[in-house]
Amino acid sequence: MSYSVQQIKFECLSYIKEFGARMDDWAIGMADDPEHALFGLCGIDPERDIWIWKPALSVNAARTVVDFMTQRYRLHAAASSSAPPCGRCVFMYRRRMAAPGTSG
Repeated sequence: MSYSVQQIKFECLSYIKEFGARMDDWAIGMADDPEHALFGLCGIDPERDIWIWKPALSVNAARTVVDFMTQRYRLHAAASSSAPPCGRCVFMYRRRMAAPGTSG
């Protein structure tokens, strides 16, 4: 099942609201293999971290969601690779905060 631009934006904003974080605590990206992007490239722990991914109708639809969330709400672009973002799945995760007394 694929989701529309509006459905994915709603899901992302609902997730942010549900977990009570600031917008700049989140990162968003797009990939053909969102699980590899999240758990492999971004280092997200599937058990402990907060994350979501949704398949969009097209690559252009996914790009529209990512552009909207990064420009309008200032989410960080996911550091999933050095290549330009591509793929029709949108993924989002809450970035880990450094523990008090540590750098990073």
